[in-house]
Amino acid sequence: MSQGARPALQSRSRATRDKLVASLERCLREKTFENITVAEIAREAGLAVGTVYRRFENKDAFIPVLFEIYRSRLDELHGEAGGIEVESTNGLRDVLHQIAEKSWAFMQEQKHIIAAAHLYSRLRPDLIGDEWDDLLDAGARGYQSLVEAFSDEVKRDPVEAGQMMAYHFNTALAERGLYGAEGVASRMTISDAAFVRAVADFAYGYLVLETD
Repeated sequence: MSQGARPALQSRSRATRDKLVASLERCLREKTFENITVAEIAREAGLAVGTVYRRFENKDAFIPVLFEIYRSRLDELHGEAGGIEVESTNGLRDVLHQIAEKSWAFMQEQKHIIAAAHLYSRLRPDLIGDEWDDLLDAGARGYQSLVEAFSDEVKRDPVEAGQMMAYHFNTALAERGLYGAEGVASRMTISDAAFVRAVADFAYGYLVLETD
């Protein structure tokens, strides 16, 4: 259960909580979390402000909900296999391109959730606990499995490569996808499609380069 949220023991109470979570997400499509008020969440849900406070102590109690939503969307993306599904196995480079393209599409669709989850994982890690670290570790293990599946092409240690791949994809795609108008990516002139292909090619070059 999310820290700060009061127990929802009855189905009616659960339905009310679900309304509030859905309301928060709709608000996030229009504003950043810090600019959303509890009154706005209540109004969007069609509920009284007092109803919100019966389930959430304060606005900060919604922060774990950001991660909750993000985690559920990631689970949908990864499916039962636990990784991004690719349509073919025409070599490692092709697979990396597909992963980069699907990750980019996911980021564009879920930008409102991902941006908030990323920010508050740093600002309020006390409200999220170890789950964020667990998610990062799971990502590295997923890339490690990919590296091991293409051991005939990869020239890197699988554990190290898994960690570097997770860092590379997450950092590069987030920098442009979430903060492109403000960060380093704002100076880039290539298209989004070319950028995503380049991210995959950078990863491929790292993996297949002979090490000393």
